[in-house]
Amino acid sequence: MKLRPEQEIEALRLLKTLPLFAGCPTGAAEAMLQLLDARDAAPGKVLMMDQEIGRTLYLLAKGSVTVWKRVGGEKKQLAKLTAPDFFGERSMFEESPASALVKAEDKSLIYALERPHFDEVAAKFPGILEPIQKNMAELRLKRIGPVVPKHEGES
Repeated sequence: MKLRPEQEIEALRLLKTLPLFAGCPTGAAEAMLQLLDARDAAPGKVLMMDQEIGRTLYLLAKGSVTVWKRVGGEKKQLAKLTAPDFFGERSMFEESPASALVKAEDKSLIYALERPHFDEVAAKFPGILEPIQKNMAELRLKRIGPVVPKHEGES
């Protein structure tokens, strides 16, 4: 659903303040704003499935979501994200499957940006991908910590 005028102000602020977009070219946030869809999510609604290649970035404007992963046959909650935040960046920018299931914890408002729409913005602002990829690496470290390689013989 197209953003209402009052949502545009909030969405633009979100685009300009989320660490994912730090260092992006001036004007890129305004260009993305025009391509966002507003989505309401009721508590319990699944927003992204584990291993899904959704190619959508979700900007969490209101509410919260929980992130779940099946580990050893058991479903475990990995994180709870509270607005303002985002998810879906892996399948959006790395074109790899989602690494977890994400569902609304409470009534939430989400702004969605589809990959074909982002590609339109990237064509106008070619410098946008480099800071996003750098920011993703830094944010991943904060969210899940450093990946420590296993030594030979460890399982």
